[in-house]
Amino acid sequence: MTTVLSDWELAALLDRLESEWGPKLSSVSLITELEVDRRTLDAAARALGHLYRLRVEKRRHRSFFDRWPACIAVTLTGVAAHRYQRGTYWPYLWEALDCAGRPDLQDATAWGKAYLATLERFGLPVLDDPQRYVGPILMHAGIPTYCLRDFFTLLVQRRRQDPTIDAGTLLSWATDRPGRLGTLDKPAQNFIRFGTDYALDVIDRCLDLLDRLHSPDPDLSGLGLPARFLDRAQELAREGELDLIREPAPGRGRRRVEPPHLAIDPYGQGVQIVLPPIGEAPDGTARWQVIVDGVPTVVKSRALWVGAAEGAPATTFPLPRPARSAQVSLYGTAHETHLDIVDPGDPLLIFSEDGRHVSPRLGVPPDQIWVLHPRDRDLASDGEIRVVTESPLPIGWGGWRLALVEPAGATWVGLSGGRHRPIRGYSRPRVITSDPVPGVTTPYGSPVHAAPPRVWLPAEATLTWHVDIRPAAGGPAVFTGTFTVGEPVELGEELWAGLSRPLLGAFEITVRGPIGRSTRRTVVIAEGLTAAYHPRVRLFTPEGLAPGRAVLTAGPGMTVEPATPEYAPGEREHVVTCTTASESEPLLVSPPQMRVLLERRGESPKWSSRPVRLAAEFFAEAESLRVDLPGADTLPPLELHAGGQCVQRLTPQGGRYDLTQAQDTVARYRSADLVLSVPGYRLPIGYVRPARLASGVTASGDRLILDECVWVDGLTAGVYLYTAPWRGPELIPVERDGSIPLPPALQHAGPLHVRLAVEDPWAPAEWPRWPKPSELLACPMPGHYSGADAEERWLSGYLAGAKTFPPEVTRLDRLWAIVDLANRVDYAAAGRWIGHCAAALRRDPEALRHLPAAGLPPDRTVVAVITTGLAAGRTAGFRESDVGLWRTAPVAAALLSSPVLPEIADHPDLRAEVEAVCGAAAMEILLGRGDPYPHVGKFDRAAEVLARHEPERLEELWSAAQVVPKALLDVDTRMAAARALFDRRNSRDARTLAEVSAHLIRHALTALRGTRLRGLERYVTERCDPDRLEGWVSLPAVSIACALLARAAARGHEGCRDLEERFRPLWRMLAKLAPDLTAIDLIRAEFLIAASEDHSPPSGVAERSMVT
Repeated sequence: MTTVLSDWELAALLDRLESEWGPKLSSVSLITELEVDRRTLDAAARALGHLYRLRVEKRRHRSFFDRWPACIAVTLTGVAAHRYQRGTYWPYLWEALDCAGRPDLQDATAWGKAYLATLERFGLPVLDDPQRYVGPILMHAGIPTYCLRDFFTLLVQRRRQDPTIDAGTLLSWATDRPGRLGTLDKPAQNFIRFGTDYALDVIDRCLDLLDRLHSPDPDLSGLGLPARFLDRAQELAREGELDLIREPAPGRGRRRVEPPHLAIDPYGQGVQIVLPPIGEAPDGTARWQVIVDGVPTVVKSRALWVGAAEGAPATTFPLPRPARSAQVSLYGTAHETHLDIVDPGDPLLIFSEDGRHVSPRLGVPPDQIWVLHPRDRDLASDGEIRVVTESPLPIGWGGWRLALVEPAGATWVGLSGGRHRPIRGYSRPRVITSDPVPGVTTPYGSPVHAAPPRVWLPAEATLTWHVDIRPAAGGPAVFTGTFTVGEPVELGEELWAGLSRPLLGAFEITVRGPIGRSTRRTVVIAEGLTAAYHPRVRLFTPEGLAPGRAVLTAGPGMTVEPATPEYAPGEREHVVTCTTASESEPLLVSPPQMRVLLERRGESPKWSSRPVRLAAEFFAEAESLRVDLPGADTLPPLELHAGGQCVQRLTPQGGRYDLTQAQDTVARYRSADLVLSVPGYRLPIGYVRPARLASGVTASGDRLILDECVWVDGLTAGVYLYTAPWRGPELIPVERDGSIPLPPALQHAGPLHVRLAVEDPWAPAEWPRWPKPSELLACPMPGHYSGADAEERWLSGYLAGAKTFPPEVTRLDRLWAIVDLANRVDYAAAGRWIGHCAAALRRDPEALRHLPAAGLPPDRTVVAVITTGLAAGRTAGFRESDVGLWRTAPVAAALLSSPVLPEIADHPDLRAEVEAVCGAAAMEILLGRGDPYPHVGKFDRAAEVLARHEPERLEELWSAAQVVPKALLDVDTRMAAARALFDRRNSRDARTLAEVSAHLIRHALTALRGTRLRGLERYVTERCDPDRLEGWVSLPAVSIACALLARAAARGHEGCRDLEERFRPLWRMLAKLAPDLTAIDLIRAEFLIAASEDHSPPSGVAERSMVT
């Protein structure tokens, strides 16, 4: 029998709960963290409902919402957490409140306003959500119990697809495309999309929960999740619905691997992609493919020694210029990490004080932060912004500003006119370490500390924190403890008291408290280890680094062997082994040394531990030089020595030496030494020498012999196979006698091409897939490559002239590589190669999907597509997997998406990618509204005026263009593409095209007018000068004319097909001259024709030229 309480007793119950719950709300981030049993929650709901009815019906309890704010917040959140189902909340609330009748919108508004007022009163976060009232309520429920099954299933599926995935990577993946969370109910979707740090922390804790559930007797303490999360996960695991059996067993430890991420090196390389260490790399070498705005680069990380841990250390890929996004993948795996870099709409990048990128989806830490933004956009905040320091950026980041700032007392930071990035109003726990042992790291590059770390726990209110310490390699916790603190506390020795000393190894320290405030850090400890070096800093000598010696000392209970490693000029680091009674760890010891960093425009800057070598013929490509001399407060002038005397001095400016000031000197002397004079030393920093390292190459038995070889330390030959251009170069050190020993696979592999370069063993260079003709030394040899498979052997024999073209090819990327090579070199057989490969590619519906595997950069990709005739082909069908190609190969993606572009509104993921890559103009076109910028890129009279300017003046006019990278079809991107064609307007091929431009344009206009695709010809005429069709001013019109002909031909218009085939050699020539404009126009043409299939021709669009 249910006891009926009086009005006074119900009010007293709520008063008691208010006094109990109110203080606790200051100790949580999300209200769902406050554990309340269902019976108490139901009693509170009934009491609130009864007293609310009295307020409404009898005008009693007028202070209802002000008297019990905590009860209202906890009850409404509890109903959302426990009762929400199938998109419904309010009816379940009225049911819980036991409200008679049907409460109306006015009631929901009253309760919703009261809830928001309560959040503000208790300082709880109001998270963004499309729904004004129910959104924040469901957000504070985290993920309702009803949604947990689908949520856990999603986490398990993602972990199975990518075993190294962490919360940040999963959050980025989930929010990157709208359809990826389609299996989840709306509250779970919205929490992940808009929950910022709270969503990240919940995902992290749930991934940890699922890992622990592998154990038959899991330890679920310290996760800090609501009990209903734990109960539901265990229930689903028992029923076999989470399919956890396929996951690795926990006892063997899932070592947490950090995924690739953005970081800032404020005093050197600038913005960089950090590529994590790889524990099991073949031959100790990890090969990464980094694709930045469609440009692929292979980045290698290799161990300089082979031992117990044959892993590749972490490395970095510095970004040579601003970019919109990057895709990173490790060769041999199927996992790809997508990184957003610069958002054109809000070009503000924020990094923590230690250089880690702060995602725009997360709150900004309330500490000093690095901000990177265009100089013409001011930093804004609602508080004072104190600039601590500014730091110079690499050459390619001109027009950007990097500053360390402290937004004191601010609640947000952003760019003027941009969105506000909220600053967290609380501190996270901190893992406090001693200074690392100088020069000592793990084989993976992690610093080593001689003292165990401490943990600092914040306490703006009384907070409970759980500290968990485990071996980083996996295994049970070595310390676990809960601490409730009312003021900040620092924990030290009590964390490590239960372990045998000295400590040796890597430990993962996790501190969890209120959701959104967790900290996790891995620290490597070699307790008591010290290192001293002689000399204190290894300086440059003509032979390399100065010889040196390290002296390592271990405390009681630990040995280090060898304790006094010695370093020759060519050695930078040695491996030593630290051993205790129970542990043994290999460590790398590298004494402090000077470094130099050469900056060339368009190249990723890299530090080198040896003097740089510059070719006199290409000295103009060098922009600046940085020198890192540990212990030096200031740097002396850089001296250029020629003929034994100083001929010029360069004063450092902003931490770098401007090498452009030395161009005239180098042109005069052709050979020079770059020297720093410091007290007691003349330090060689670099050498300028003529470029030619050899005059030719000949074969002699099992090796190649370089003619007139100028041997230098580090001279390396990249050997390329004429008969297997899809293979990268074989890198072989050149011996002192100028010979190149060939491995057996290359000794009878047909003609070889050799490219020479001086390699820094500590900073591997990026070798091109196939070098420029001017860089090659050709060596004719008989035979062809024996190949890894029968198809490769046949293709290689075909290229050698020994076999016919194979009847079937499955590795189509090899055909794309042959087409690319034929497009770039003047071989007699090039035309035949193109003909055979193009025919095979046109027959295979998968040809475009194999194009990215060929590793061609965007400028050569569009040339290859045009050369093969596939630019005029119609793809058979669209696949959802094609969506991912928009970021890496947009031309191929546009052609593959062709069948569904007219119905793009029915494909939300595709629409999101098209808009992200191509911009708002793309959607304007596809939705039938026409191109908003049809004239952009036109060479009008203003362009002819520009053509009369001196090149230096032109560069000044263009210097401010495209500081922020924009979408493909944005105005700035089109203008930059047109500018590239403008710069080449006087080249031989441009003059050839200019002579036939009028003829081509007139035929194209006639053919386009003859199709059912009415109105397309206007996009050609709007790129033409009305008074003349001849000459270079019509080249932009030629570009869009050829693109429209090709895409009309793909729809079966025979007149257009005939012209496309007839003019294809000219279009190919234009694509080589202006690949960016050609690619943009090809994509644009596809969009225009896709839209015209369902829409009438556009009219009345705005006019823009190349310079307006």
